Amino acid sequence: MRKSIVLILITILMVVAFPKNEIQVTNLENGLKVTTRFNEFELNTKGDLVNVYLTIDRKLHIFQADGDGLELFSIDGSPLNLLSSTVKGTMIAPNTYSGDLSVIYEYENGVRKILTFKNAPEYVITVEIESADSVVVTLPRVWYEENDRAVKDYFLSFAPKNRIISISKTNGSKLVSNKLTVSGFGKVLVHMAPYKRIFLKKLFADDYPVLLDTIKKISGSSAWYDPFFYPLVWFFWWLFELTKNFGWTIVVFTVIVRLVLYPLYHAQTKSMIKMRKLQPKVEAVRKKYKDPTKQQEELMKVYKEEGVNPASGCLMLLIQLPIFFLLYAVIRYFQEEFAFGSRFLFWNDLSIGGFGPNALFIIITIVASYYNTLITSQDTRSAWQGILMSVIFPFLFVGLPSGLFLYYTLNTVIQLVITYYIYKRYKIKGITTRELLGLRPKA
Repeated sequence: MRKSIVLILITILMVVAFPKNEIQVTNLENGLKVTTRFNEFELNTKGDLVNVYLTIDRKLHIFQADGDGLELFSIDGSPLNLLSSTVKGTMIAPNTYSGDLSVIYEYENGVRKILTFKNAPEYVITVEIESADSVVVTLPRVWYEENDRAVKDYFLSFAPKNRIISISKTNGSKLVSNKLTVSGFGKVLVHMAPYKRIFLKKLFADDYPVLLDTIKKISGSSAWYDPFFYPLVWFFWWLFELTKNFGWTIVVFTVIVRLVLYPLYHAQTKSMIKMRKLQPKVEAVRKKYKDPTKQQEELMKVYKEEGVNPASGCLMLLIQLPIFFLLYAVIRYFQEEFAFGSRFLFWNDLSIGGFGPNALFIIITIVASYYNTLITSQDTRSAWQGILMSVIFPFLFVGLPSGLFLYYTLNTVIQLVITYYIYKRYKIKGITTRELLGLRPKA
């Protein structure tokens, strides 16, 4: 039996350990589809970008060409005729490539366009254009023209509905609206992605302040929680620069946050303990007074005499909930980075969800929740209810990326440690496993 369990765990961990960062190429009836880790790009036979989809959480259509798909024109506006196209990259299986992938398009008059899809977390395409004469290339926009912005050597377009941004960095060529004139050689870096400042900081470090200031002026680019959210994002990134590993960054980040929030959790638990000790008196009042109004008056007297506020525990919980939702969003913010980050224990990729990658986390979470429930329960009925929830709850989140599940699991374990410490300090006993199973009555 033990050998079987070990073999199952080894199999799961072997599946977890395989990397997934590859680029797939699919021939379409009217062009080509390039699938990277978090994107799908559809190109027509002329080498124009037709559609772009995000696939990080669900398939989301973020771009459809409308005279802005990296098309090439001669200076008089006439389209260029395509002569040939070539896919270039390191093939590791049929239509599967590791590293970056380039698609080279040869046009009439010696014009060449090279689209390079970067196998990286920042959603980057580089466009290189070679031409003896001047040609015009159209830059992509993800929303209507009123959300276009041009600053320095950048063309920006922002879609407020899904907070998608497209930034095209040019090399100083002539830019009018979204049309770039190239003479000789031109290179454009295209970033079409969820709007995340960390990407902008990495890709455009020198011009980051100017770009951020420009984007902030676009309607829908900012949220009310940004002043709280982004300091945590940069703190998380600072920890990553120290640890050089996203798994250990999550561990350190979670521990620090729980230490900071410990006073709130301690106050909440202390209030629950006081209410628990007061339960015999509360039950006596409820038995003595059947009238709801009189019963409530007497209960309030008991609470006042004992110095207990029955709402304090709920209040502390309400304060903690938005904080934990914010922290959850911070971890999720780095999901693309997890996919390309360094190995963490058995996990090569903390962005993958599902039972296999999260199996170990599920087991740890259930065990920690089980003991936490025993510590805090007064009777077997409430204990069984808590245990049932602790078994069901992790499976509801089995599809979450492993990085998020690591955060959730570590929080559960830390909560067990804190709960054990507080209940031990105040000499509050829960129930044992034998008592839960009815093998020995509680003393």
